[in-house]
Amino acid sequence: MDADKRLEDLLFITTELVELLEKENVALKTNRLDVVQDLIERKTMLCRAYEIRVFGLKQEDDKEAYDEALKGKVQRLTEVGARVETLIIENERMLKVALEVSRRFMDCVADSVQQNAPNTGAYSAHGAVGISGKVDKKQAASLALDETL
Repeated sequence: MDADKRLEDLLFITTELVELLEKENVALKTNRLDVVQDLIERKTMLCRAYEIRVFGLKQEDDKEAYDEALKGKVQRLTEVGARVETLIIENERMLKVALEVSRRFMDCVADSVQQNAPNTGAYSAHGAVGISGKVDKKQAASLALDETL
């Protein structure tokens, strides 16, 4: 494959990746995790295709043809590359936040269930009934279901 074709492919793949990351970031901002899930496969495909093209460029035998093809595309590649980098950083930050929110929510649910579990009525190691021997007034936990998680 000639250098010009590889660079055109790289530009196409990178542009597609920009569009996909923009969609995914909007979905993350609006808590549309179903949309994010739908984009995962295409994102993986584009990333693999990108890696293959970059590896192919590194293995280019004809450096002169590569340099000649690169002259007309340097600015576009730089602009698209900078946009992808910005979107990736934003995407990473929002994915970390979404995962942390999900983890904290599940921790709250687990804690609530554990606190409201009925006592067994068995004696503890100190001869008291229940977990701690002191009588705790149990309050029902408030739980709301967020369908976006």
